[in-house]
Amino acid sequence: MTGRVPFPFKLVEGIPTQLNHLLYEGKVDVSPSSSIEYAMNPGRYQILPGLSITAKNKAMSISLQSAVPIGELNDRTVALTTASATSVVLLRILLELRESVNPNYLLYEQGLEDPSATADAVLTIGDLALQKGPTERYPHHYDLGSLWQEFTGMPFVFALWQVNYRKNIHRELGILQEILLRSKQLGVSDLHALAAESAERFGLQPDLLSAYWGGFSYDLAEGEQKGLMTFYGYAAEIGAIASAPDLHFWEP
Repeated sequence: MTGRVPFPFKLVEGIPTQLNHLLYEGKVDVSPSSSIEYAMNPGRYQILPGLSITAKNKAMSISLQSAVPIGELNDRTVALTTASATSVVLLRILLELRESVNPNYLLYEQGLEDPSATADAVLTIGDLALQKGPTERYPHHYDLGSLWQEFTGMPFVFALWQVNYRKNIHRELGILQEILLRSKQLGVSDLHALAAESAERFGLQPDLLSAYWGGFSYDLAEGEQKGLMTFYGYAAEIGAIASAPDLHFWEP
């Protein structure tokens, strides 16, 4: 937060899976939570319209490092980070449907565990993924946003602003949406300046941060919604969710 737009609400920070849990339990009212969280709990949430975190092509922060080409991972071990439920389902779709391989999956806690001794490939998200590239152990490096774009020709929606509507917060939601839309407008209007201002905080070079943020759409228009529903359809096909849900939007 830069303070350019006043924010009168309590801010809770956490990795995607932590925010999903807090939202589900009603311990936070609104969260930019994993897109798969919405589909796993149909009818529980409403979506704030006009807002998302969507990779237009490259995601940069969602990557698979592999000891062998991705199409050769059948019956091999793939380590899945517990930090992002959406990225796990996305990788499964790409492996099982795009590549027609069926690996053996194991879960690991990113930042605390190193699965490289046993895993033939490792899914990494966030700042750690931004800083990773091909290594001697894992010479093959894949950006999941790029693979999805090649597979479907669509953007990939990683997160939606979701509302666990359990109490009378209609007025507060209206204020919050105005703040988020204003913040989005300010942020995308000068990403270079924002990246230069934020680089030290994230421990990344300004040019990398600017390129990273610039690769995302923060809207939820027709193209993003089409990509989202395609994701849900494939997620249902591999059994990650029961069926593709309808999109229910909060209305001011």
